[in-house]
Amino acid sequence: MPACVVTEVRKERLLVKGCVGLLKKLGFGVRALSGDYLLDIAELAYLIFTGSASVRDLSGDLLDLESLFRKYSRERSDWVRFTVLLDLRLKGRRARAGFSPDTLYLSMKDEEVLVFVAEENSLVRASQLHEWVENALLKGYTPIIALVDASGDVTYYSMRIQRVTDL
Repeated sequence: MPACVVTEVRKERLLVKGCVGLLKKLGFGVRALSGDYLLDIAELAYLIFTGSASVRDLSGDLLDLESLFRKYSRERSDWVRFTVLLDLRLKGRRARAGFSPDTLYLSMKDEEVLVFVAEENSLVRASQLHEWVENALLKGYTPIIALVDASGDVTYYSMRIQRVTDL
């Protein structure tokens, strides 16, 4: 089993040394100038959950899901993003972390999709959602929202902007 070591935290990403071949195969992370990879916490959690790699911190302690999130999670949405990433991967989709803390990127055969991740009963402003959908469409992505309910089930909704004048 490949071994990864979290060497430092950079903004919302974790710099990881090792398991380069696995990360390339899964399409996870962004390669840093050092040759190491910057991963989202959800991607690292996926490696731990699936048993694809052992993950250690810089002091050599083996990380499980609980210790990973306790030590490195910065937002409540980290766990929700992991839940959606896992759900998409289990359904055979090549999902990976998106460009912001509340998105995932999904490449399908004939389209590129941005997934807005939200938790049921959490407040999301309509203006935030509208802006996100507009930006996704302007960049050529298909926008989808993923809602995670209290039991961890994920429901996906297609998003679009409909103006009254267009009706």
